[in-house]
Amino acid sequence: MNLKPCTAVQIQEHVALKVQKLHVVMGLKEDKQSLINNLETEPVVMENSLDTRVTLEDSDYDLESAANVGTPPSFLDDSYKVETLEEGGRFDRFAKVTLSWVDVSVTSKVESTRICCKPPQQDEPESVSILKGVSGIVEPGQFMAIMGASGAGKTTLLNTLAFRNESKLKCSGAINVNGREMDREGLKMISAYVQQDDYFIGTMTVKEVMMFHANLRMDRATPGFRKEEKVYKVLSKLGLLKVQDSLVGYPGGLVRGISGGERKRLSVATELLMDPPLLFIDEPTSGLDSFMAESIVTLMGKLAKADRTILCTIHQPTSELFSLFDRVCLVSEGEIAYMGESAAALNYFTRAGLPCPANYNPADHYIFTLAIRPGNEEMCRARCQNLIAFYKRSDDYKKVLETIGQCLDGFNRKEPNPDHIRSSTFRQVAENFKRSFLNTVRNPAYTRTRIVQTIIVGLLCGLAYYDTKNDQTAAQNKSGVLFNIVVYFTFGNVFIQTMSIPLELPVVKREYQNGMYTTVPYFLSKIIAEIPYLLGLPLMQLAICYFMIGLKNSASAFFIAVLASIGISWASTGLGWFLSAWTGDVRIAGALTAPIIMPFFLFGGLYQYDESTPVYFLPVKYTSWIRYGFEMLMINEFEGMELECDAEPCFFKNGTDVLNRYGIDAGSLWWPNMAALWIFGAVMCVFAWGCLMCRVRR
Repeated sequence: MNLKPCTAVQIQEHVALKVQKLHVVMGLKEDKQSLINNLETEPVVMENSLDTRVTLEDSDYDLESAANVGTPPSFLDDSYKVETLEEGGRFDRFAKVTLSWVDVSVTSKVESTRICCKPPQQDEPESVSILKGVSGIVEPGQFMAIMGASGAGKTTLLNTLAFRNESKLKCSGAINVNGREMDREGLKMISAYVQQDDYFIGTMTVKEVMMFHANLRMDRATPGFRKEEKVYKVLSKLGLLKVQDSLVGYPGGLVRGISGGERKRLSVATELLMDPPLLFIDEPTSGLDSFMAESIVTLMGKLAKADRTILCTIHQPTSELFSLFDRVCLVSEGEIAYMGESAAALNYFTRAGLPCPANYNPADHYIFTLAIRPGNEEMCRARCQNLIAFYKRSDDYKKVLETIGQCLDGFNRKEPNPDHIRSSTFRQVAENFKRSFLNTVRNPAYTRTRIVQTIIVGLLCGLAYYDTKNDQTAAQNKSGVLFNIVVYFTFGNVFIQTMSIPLELPVVKREYQNGMYTTVPYFLSKIIAEIPYLLGLPLMQLAICYFMIGLKNSASAFFIAVLASIGISWASTGLGWFLSAWTGDVRIAGALTAPIIMPFFLFGGLYQYDESTPVYFLPVKYTSWIRYGFEMLMINEFEGMELECDAEPCFFKNGTDVLNRYGIDAGSLWWPNMAALWIFGAVMCVFAWGCLMCRVRR
């Protein structure tokens, strides 16, 4: 990009306008000409360099962003640098991090896709090597790019170093931080990981997302106003102040929000809140235009210059982007073909007999050279193996091994204190509940749909069974409407909850792996957020249809009927959470719901005599929440009721005869059924929590 030379006067006028705009917002009025007169007027020609251009744009953008937010905070001053590792923060025990790895290998077992009749000779799945004994090191102040063709193993290497690999992969080797071998929990406390996909709750604003991360990830002893200051500073540095009150939104337009580039910068911003000395970034430029990609990579380079250690994977960067990396790690067929300074890579490939053509993007040359091209696999693999062998004989490889040895011998091996990290359980529950509440409030269609649905079903039941008399038809009519109430609250709650966890699972998994909260506070917040629906919707429906139908006219009976409906809703909600956490997929959970509910539905007490249940279905019968809810409503309605009999034969003389007809003990109390409903719901919640924990730990 060509930039026209300009004089200092032109620059001064531009800066003066920006400063005046900022002063006006802050309540300060400054004369434009006096600002210009106070600046030096010595003419200067600006060089056409990338660093100068980016620096000017960054400072200009920060001023403009601050001027667009209303009342800017008092801490927006030139003395603050977000790149600086602050004392007393989360990572003060590791001000500088040297990451090294020795003989790291990753294998994956390829299992047969045949469901049955597997060949007897395949007793154990075949193993495929993804990484083959790779070693390397990244020191403070270095920005390393891991590059390679598709399938080379670059993402696997990054995830292995960050302990983010899937559980099905088998990893070996040593990963060291400052000479000390690390595990998953230890590395989590001193590093941050920016995923390729930007997972957020779309109904939250940019500032709310940042405050959510600040409250759960920053030191619990940090005052709230300090956390808010840090949020504003990071947003300012990344040019997100102007969209701080905008919804994040969802890709695809379900909820419109910020742009793709702003989402990527928000992903980086959430990790920069803790000033991590070690930063992993997976494909930071994916989905961005060339200008935004350059801005992100430039920012990462500036962060690295403040003694941070940064690794990233990147797919086919431009020559300008490639020049911003300090070091490069080229991966081919699970092995390292080169690790060293990016500027020295051209000379390395020339010495290896693979020079880069003139006027050609070096990054493209490296990737094409290391790629396995279809139809020419043998020659490409031979070339890659020759290059890998050349690297292992080179001085670059020897230097890497020597540096690793020095690191293992001379660095501090002090462990971090985990109590300094995690927020309290109460804070985790409170923040997750606040987010769930905001998500519900800003998605009124969800609440509106459930309320309208409840009203319509209530009116339908009331009109269909309007003014049912206590005569011989009451046994069928009232038992039928009571069973319909049970069925409605069952299916309505189960189907709704099967969608809740799968939609949030990517966000929860990311935040759990970042150490923001555990699964218990998250699940407790979901239960608390569901309480208004569990209490309000049953009360609303019965308030509409109970007296229209002509059910027992007493306050106590109405209250017990409401309690029964709440218990049925609770049990069904627990089952829906279990199915959603167990499957992790909305479609699979929806497909399994009806087959799973049907057995409990058949033995719910209406369609079959109680004593005729086959012995092999007794476990289903005694775990059917539908049966317990139906019995509770039936006892509440028919106990002590006298039925009119105008003509013979008279099948039911009173409510006791009706209860006996359905195999319900007339002397039974309603509260044991209520206890069974709540126990069933609690057990389902425990199962759901266990399934959720297994999923987020993978």
